Amino acid sequence: MPRTLLRNVRILDPASATDAVGHVLLEDGHIHSATTGEAPTGFAEVIDGSGQWVFPGLVDMHVHLRQPGGDDAETLESGLRAAVAGGVTAVGMMPNTEPPLDSAVVLEPLLRSAEALGLAKICPVPCVSVGRQGREPVDFEALHALGAMAFSDDGSPVWNGALLQEALRRTASFNGIVVEHPELASLSAGGALDKGPAAEALGVAGIPWQAETGDVARCLEVARGTGGRLHLTHLSCPRSVALVDAVRSPESGFRATCDTTPHHLALNSSEPKAAGTLAKMNPPLRSEDMRHGLVRQVARGSVDCVASDHAPHSADRKRLPMAEAAFGITGLETLLPVSLAVLTAEGGMSPLAVLSLLSTAPARLLGLEPPAIRESAPANLVLFDPDREYALAEVGSFSKSMNTPFMDRTLKGRVRAVWRGRLLYMDGSFVC
Repeated sequence: MPRTLLRNVRILDPASATDAVGHVLLEDGHIHSATTGEAPTGFAEVIDGSGQWVFPGLVDMHVHLRQPGGDDAETLESGLRAAVAGGVTAVGMMPNTEPPLDSAVVLEPLLRSAEALGLAKICPVPCVSVGRQGREPVDFEALHALGAMAFSDDGSPVWNGALLQEALRRTASFNGIVVEHPELASLSAGGALDKGPAAEALGVAGIPWQAETGDVARCLEVARGTGGRLHLTHLSCPRSVALVDAVRSPESGFRATCDTTPHHLALNSSEPKAAGTLAKMNPPLRSEDMRHGLVRQVARGSVDCVASDHAPHSADRKRLPMAEAAFGITGLETLLPVSLAVLTAEGGMSPLAVLSLLSTAPARLLGLEPPAIRESAPANLVLFDPDREYALAEVGSFSKSMNTPFMDRTLKGRVRAVWRGRLLYMDGSFVC
């Protein structure tokens, strides 16, 4: 990589709590220096970053890349290109594929293929149970040897309490983490949207919020005393977050954390009446009061990170009637602008605090060294224009699927460039 000077940029580094205007010099795939004051001169490669931000690459700990078995919706290449275009340089690859990511035999070739692409880093999140069936534990140790620190049966809860306890105990031996999808199937079965006016208006069965909170409570009790790390993912209800908050103490016998998504922070349960199945996800969008409550909890530090839950689907699976259409929306390319918009405007958070939820915090949860802007650190950076307004429908999406309610909406803030050891992306195009 040539010596490149990013001049007059706003440097936002959550790892060091830095928020200052300065200059970042990149050389040989690393950060040579990050300084304030007068800009160095005499460089052939100079990017004027006046009015723009530079910050460490984002870490999205909840991403569905659909391989193997779902190439009609996403491929490794299309998904990782979407990640980079969204400023995400590391993704937690979820396991509800076909076959599921439940063994080294399935996982290892995917990791080799992703590495060969040279795009975003894959952090594998293989299954907790064989086949995601909740009956037999996977070989945690063998999967950890391939780099797995997090395990999940996402798309389904680990309904078998004994198996969940075993998973927490065994992963504790290498400081791993169990990422749990909380859902009581007995309450959610057959539901499509949040139980309430929107579901009634559209004539579909609803999913009550107790389907989530009830399982959060179950998982927290099952995990007590195991010594493991339990992470509750894509929480949509303030009560769910409050339950996690209540056990954050040394006396609880385990470590509990949680995340939520940009769409649960930005949208409410009335959305499907306008956007149709593009706003159908699991857990569903909740009431406006619950949405506001969730934003407040993130702002006061009760939510550990924000993750996209990027869930691409072919158009055919989303064109079905509401009751039959697939759950999930794409989110890698909207993770940053949607999170920034709602958490700064409504939550009163600083850009630095929001970026921490999208980079430093999820990196630590996944056992990664948090990306940072410091001398000699790898060039893992994003150049971002916070004032650029656009719609994905106008500029295009790199994901193979376009199932998002944000497609035609005006987004504010767009990634200009991404480095991960080398320049990967610049102004809407990939360098390689």
